[in-house]
Amino acid sequence: MATLPAGLIWLASYPKSGNTWMRVLFANLLTGSEQPCNINRLSEEELLISRWRFCDELLVEPDSLYSAELAKLRAMQGAFVARRLETPFICKTHDRFDTEVTGLPGSRGLYLVRDPRDVAISLSHHAGISIDAAIAQMLDATAHSDGPMQLRYALGDWASHVAGWTTQEEIPVQVVRYDDLRQDTKAEFTRIIGWLNGTASSAEVDRAIGHSSLKELQRQEATHGFRESLPQQERFFRSGKAGEWRQALTPGQIRRIEDAFGPVMEQWGYSKVHHV
Repeated sequence: MATLPAGLIWLASYPKSGNTWMRVLFANLLTGSEQPCNINRLSEEELLISRWRFCDELLVEPDSLYSAELAKLRAMQGAFVARRLETPFICKTHDRFDTEVTGLPGSRGLYLVRDPRDVAISLSHHAGISIDAAIAQMLDATAHSDGPMQLRYALGDWASHVAGWTTQEEIPVQVVRYDDLRQDTKAEFTRIIGWLNGTASSAEVDRAIGHSSLKELQRQEATHGFRESLPQQERFFRSGKAGEWRQALTPGQIRRIEDAFGPVMEQWGYSKVHHV
């Protein structure tokens, strides 16, 4: 059966960059079931961003705390959890990298990066806002996020989010390009498992990928819904395409993203189409 070493593995990304798909891939790999995992059992209570877990473990109401106080308590909670782990804990986060909160000793990270032009489209569908509004959010260096089930956390703008995780030296991080994962899922997922010092047979990887296909995720969502969907969403698992921006964005929208994020985009292989 496929295995990963015990410990805290951050599964980090700017929103709408493939984080949920990666969680499903790992769930299907590690359960080893002949049936696809239930997408509604990717439990929020298991995540360190969960309000329920924070309140239960620290006996503190997060809304009563200043941002600095919340960060210190999140760091204490994370360190406590990490020290006690006897199994792999693949922990989703959209946090901007923070030495105190996510730079926990002994932890590792996978960072998913996606073309911001495609992120803008996916974010607009996810949040039920216009593409221009989605781009404005991606440009906002002060952006935060929270919700009824999640703690408030710093998100920042797209470029600083990517740079923060990929240039820090506090914990080892492996960068995963969403486009590469889409183009050759088996090769990329196998590389990720190897980097984590895990073990999996070719057949186990194939099964996990098959059970995590977009068609299967859409089937489950259509039949049972998806607990992480927002009320305004028509569907969570939409197209998953790479390069959709070429047809969906206007020249002005493309230029706005490229002007803001060009250096970081090109660092990760996302070429600009507009040049000064």
